[in-house]
Amino acid sequence: MTEEHLGTNRSWSRRRVLTVAAAAAGAASLAAAGAAATLSGDSPLRFRYDPFEIRDLPQGQRPYYSGVRLPIVDSGTHDEHGARMSMLGGKLYDHPVGQAQYGINLLETYRVTGEQVFLDRAMTQAQRLIDRRVVHQGGWFYPYRFRHAMHRETDVYETPWYSMMAQGQALSLFVRLAQVVGERTPWREAADATFASYRVPPVAGEPWGMYVKDELLWLEEYAHPKRVRGDRTYNGHIFSAFGLWDYWTMSRDAKAKQILQGAITTARDVHHLVRTRQWRSRYCLTHRKDAGMYHSTHIIQHAVLHAITGDPAFAGIMDLFYSDHPTRGVSGTVVLAAGDHEGYRFDASGTVLDRKRVTLTRPAEAASAERHKVLRQTGIWYDLTEGALSGYLVREIPGRSYQRGRAAPIGYRIPRPAVVVAAPGRAYSVDEAGRVTSVAADLAVGDTVTVDLRAALDGVQHYRLASGAHAGQWVRLDTLRSAGPA
Repeated sequence: MTEEHLGTNRSWSRRRVLTVAAAAAGAASLAAAGAAATLSGDSPLRFRYDPFEIRDLPQGQRPYYSGVRLPIVDSGTHDEHGARMSMLGGKLYDHPVGQAQYGINLLETYRVTGEQVFLDRAMTQAQRLIDRRVVHQGGWFYPYRFRHAMHRETDVYETPWYSMMAQGQALSLFVRLAQVVGERTPWREAADATFASYRVPPVAGEPWGMYVKDELLWLEEYAHPKRVRGDRTYNGHIFSAFGLWDYWTMSRDAKAKQILQGAITTARDVHHLVRTRQWRSRYCLTHRKDAGMYHSTHIIQHAVLHAITGDPAFAGIMDLFYSDHPTRGVSGTVVLAAGDHEGYRFDASGTVLDRKRVTLTRPAEAASAERHKVLRQTGIWYDLTEGALSGYLVREIPGRSYQRGRAAPIGYRIPRPAVVVAAPGRAYSVDEAGRVTSVAADLAVGDTVTVDLRAALDGVQHYRLASGAHAGQWVRLDTLRSAGPA
């Protein structure tokens, strides 16, 4: 969704087949692990799943965790009641994802500040979702009442249409309100009824959101209103899965856990289809559109899946996506060594439009607005905004042209195990001014360590150690090997 803030190739021997069908609240429990599980109903979905461990998490590791405090005055589009809206063609429309996301972020601000106004406003978003709900086969669905052209093209969704991303984020909001206000409240009822939408089979022309393709379960962000098909939007699928995780933390519901395991299996097993080597990942699999800013979202989502499951595959996917294309919004000071430097201007396809060579008689520094990649060009590039190469892109070359200090960090929400494969020699520290210092590293080949952060230090990729005598210090990426897909 444009308004949002934000596996490995393993044997199938551990996978199970789960049957999910529409069912009333009194449906029978799932069968024991290791056998096919069947819920009551006459239109089942059968999908593969791996029985991932599902973990409860402390606040700092949970989906949507944020230390950011929202302003009291809401600058977003909203109505007279304070409910987030979308303005289209001069008319206000309810936007379920926007309302649910804003509510979740308000709860995060309430958690940090304790100020009642944020809790009240979060409940306003939740109540609006409830007031506009459509009840279908016992599940609460949150409709979109505006026409939507997928990727601004001819695939037009007429109203109403539904989104499992909206279902999942509404579920997260209701669960978290119940946990804050108390489970004996309407918020728990709303959570239970929203979870029931995950057990409604797909029928064209009716509210739906879950379906199976190639034996994998999809939580469809853009469920087509007239046919059982969708966009297979990667970020929306995972955000919907986060709603299942939230619900499981409150209910310990076995059905929610197995549907969640199915959704996580899909996220892992299609990552190679979503991935674009040496470029940004794909937004979706149906239209195979470029993810744009959602590439960074994919990276963060895999960090969360790593924390939820403890499975190193997701940390490995996170690293793959990060290596293909760095996270967006990274600015800083670029150091230029004495000597020759070339700056380039490219068009959108990566064709060189202009180049400029300068010779520096002494080292220099220049501000960079962005650290990113260029299509069909190798390496990382800095968008310089001052100096002789202002307005040009300069390639990152360690020791010659590099961003000072730490750049483009990505954090693992739980420590990631690794083994030393080449003695690091030095362990590095970075101060607030970006100065890098080092000490002799007491690490040998074969030692096991954990890491909690990855970043470029003076243009070279490093891991930050999370344990041992050098905890908090950095070693070069190529000195460690960690688990996950390559």
